[in-house]
Amino acid sequence: MKSATRDIKIYFILLGIFSLLFLSCKEESNPVTPPVQGPSFEMNVTFAPIEVKSTDGKVNLLYGVETQNFEKEGYALKDFQVLNAANETMLCSRSDTGKFMLIHKPASEGIPPEAYYYPFNGHLTYRFSIGLVLDPSQVPQKLKHRLVLSKDGKEKIIEGTETAVSKQAIPVISAPFKGEGFYAANTTTLANNQHPSYQMTYMCNTTVPERFCIDWNKFDDKGSPYHDDINNYENWYVYGQDVFAVSSGQVVYVNDGMPDQFPVGTITGDINQYNSGGNSVIISTAVGFTIYSHFKLNSVLVKMGQNVKKGELIGKVGNSGNSGAPHLHFGLNANFPWYISEGLPYYIDSLEKVGTLAGPLPSPEIHTNELVENGGVYNFK
Repeated sequence: MKSATRDIKIYFILLGIFSLLFLSCKEESNPVTPPVQGPSFEMNVTFAPIEVKSTDGKVNLLYGVETQNFEKEGYALKDFQVLNAANETMLCSRSDTGKFMLIHKPASEGIPPEAYYYPFNGHLTYRFSIGLVLDPSQVPQKLKHRLVLSKDGKEKIIEGTETAVSKQAIPVISAPFKGEGFYAANTTTLANNQHPSYQMTYMCNTTVPERFCIDWNKFDDKGSPYHDDINNYENWYVYGQDVFAVSSGQVVYVNDGMPDQFPVGTITGDINQYNSGGNSVIISTAVGFTIYSHFKLNSVLVKMGQNVKKGELIGKVGNSGNSGAPHLHFGLNANFPWYISEGLPYYIDSLEKVGTLAGPLPSPEIHTNELVENGGVYNFK
C-alpha cells in the first residue's frame, strides 16, 4: 500500500510538471493580446472627393466623411484634419471652420418618425463635409484623414485609410437660361454657402442634397439684381425669366399654385421641408434628377410624366416657397426624393464669363464643360 501511495504521488507530481510545461509553451506560441484602450472608431468616406473644375481655374473637392458618435463614449472633438497622403501636408483642419469644413453633429432624424416605418436605433454618426478649393497643381492623388479626440485630459488619435481623389467624368448639361448677366451664388465653396450646410439624416443615413446647387440671379450693368423698391419681387431682374430644361428626360414632380413671397425677405409660416422649393419641377434624366425651384405662380409649363427635351421651356423664375428673394434654385441629385439623396457635380457645356462680384472682366472669357464659380456672372446663348 505504501508503494502504491508513493506511485500515485509521483504520478500527480509529474502530471503537474507536464501541465506547467504545456501552458508555458502555449503562452509562448500564442501571446495574450493586451486589452484595447477604449472604444475603436472608424472613418468612412461616404461621398468620394471628385475633381470638379470651375471657371475660376480652381479644382473643387466637395465630399463627406463619417465616424461613429464618439460623444456617446464621453469623447470630445478636438480636431479633424485633411492631409495630402503622399507627404502628410495639412490641407485643412477644424480651425478652418466656415472656410473648408462643416461639421454635422449627431441629431434627430430629419424625417418625422411617423412618416415611415423604421426601427430607428439612435446611433447617429458625426459627418464632416469638406470643401477644398485648390489650384490644379495642389490636388493630391490621395487624401488622408485624422480624427483627434479628447477625454479626461487625454488625446485619442484615429488615423483613417487613404482615399483616392476621383477623376471620373462629370455629367455635362446646358444652362437653364438664355441671355446676359446671370449671377451664380452659393456654389463651389463652403464659405458662407447655405447649400452644403443643409444635411439630411434619414434612416440613420446622412446626405448633402444641395452640395453643388446654384442660386441663380441676374444683374444689370451696374451689378445690381433689382431696380427701384427692393421689396417688390417684380423689380428683380431675374423675376419672370424663362427657364429651360438643361437635359432631356421625364418630369417626375410638379408643384404649382404657391404665391410669390411678398414683400421680398418674407417667408410665410406654411413653408416646410416638403414644399420649401415652392413652385418646382423635377426631371429624371440620364445623368440624375434635375431640380428647378421657386417658379413664378402658375408659370410651370410641364406636367407629371411628360417627356421634355433639352432646351425646352419649362417655366419662369419667381419667388415662391423658401425664397428670400427672386431666384432659380438649381441642382442635380442622385435619387428621388432629392432631399434625402446626395447632390452631384455637373458641368455646363458653354459659358461666357463676363464678371465676378469684384466687377466686370476686361473682356469676356469663353469656357466649356466647367462648373460656374461662386460669384461668377455669365452670358448664355
